[in-house]
Amino acid sequence: MPVNDFVKAPPPHHLTPRDQDLPEALAALCPASGIYAIFTAGGAPHLSWSTNLKRRLGRLLGGPYRERIDAIKYWPAGSRLEIFLLLYELTKHYYPADYRKRLRLRLPWFVSLRERDPFPRLEVLNRIPRGSGQVFGPFTNRDLAQRYEQEVLGLFQIRRCTDTLAPRADHPGCIYGEMSQCLRPCQCAVTAEEYASEVQRVADFLATNGKGPAGALGSAREKASAELDFERAAQIHKRLEKVNAAAACRDDVIQAVDRFHGVALTRSVDPLQFRLWPMAEGFWQEPLTLDISGVFETKPLDALLRELLEPAFAAVKTEGIRAEHLAIFSRWYYSSWRDGHWFPFRTLADLKYRKLVREISAMAKAETAC
Repeated sequence: MPVNDFVKAPPPHHLTPRDQDLPEALAALCPASGIYAIFTAGGAPHLSWSTNLKRRLGRLLGGPYRERIDAIKYWPAGSRLEIFLLLYELTKHYYPADYRKRLRLRLPWFVSLRERDPFPRLEVLNRIPRGSGQVFGPFTNRDLAQRYEQEVLGLFQIRRCTDTLAPRADHPGCIYGEMSQCLRPCQCAVTAEEYASEVQRVADFLATNGKGPAGALGSAREKASAELDFERAAQIHKRLEKVNAAAACRDDVIQAVDRFHGVALTRSVDPLQFRLWPMAEGFWQEPLTLDISGVFETKPLDALLRELLEPAFAAVKTEGIRAEHLAIFSRWYYSSWRDGHWFPFRTLADLKYRKLVREISAMAKAETAC
């Protein structure tokens, strides 16, 4: 069993095809989902997962391939998120050269503000470069990321060209400068300080997805209306509509990746237990197990949640590749079969504990009803 970056899996269960107790072991299996590893003579194991380990392993060990199998290890899991996180770590361990291809792990897309450029610009990419400026994501696909980028660029006058600028007065410029959609730093039409001021406005918009500018525009529109300056109010309203249209292109879950914090709640294999999956700065942390058997006899559930989560976020681990961690999140969160709930927050004090408690209670009731 490998040492995982952030998933501490329990010791695997073992099955041996030539074991005399194999029929009893298969009969005792719980029909839960999980991961299994098939070991044959030489080489790394075959890794896969199933929604019903009992049925899948029974077919493997009762079929024509039984004689080729030396041993099977398996790990029951309570959710797809747990399956993907554990499978990610196991595949990285056994197939370090091509684990991403084997997992079919496609990196999500991001919108980045290249602040280290002398004349910063927006960029869409499916990686998180080191030393980059603000990076926002994950977007589900490139088209959505590019649409958001274009909507934001339509609100401001930063450059759209990708060239390394060498400003000079006789620079030919581009069409966006002619249409007053760029401040034309290439032609020395503005100073570096004036361009930096516009870049800061873009950064402020990205940080709140336009909530700050929308609030200011709304107040300005109300003031113009109160002063009976309806022409100016109409102009502000059009600007506000453009801001809201740009903000609507970005899912609420999308944040700056270095401030991407939250907790995923999923079921566990045990019906009286739940799994909490903390994520901090875009990195998955070690999972936590919440046991609700008799919890109401000892302390309130929200108090127990605080005791579990506060130490987890007190010592954040930033190991691994952040884009891959967010790729697993994106695969789970944006899927039609998402089997859990996501609770984002800016700081742990902002976490909606009451909502978390309600979801746990609802899931527990649904489990007992079954």
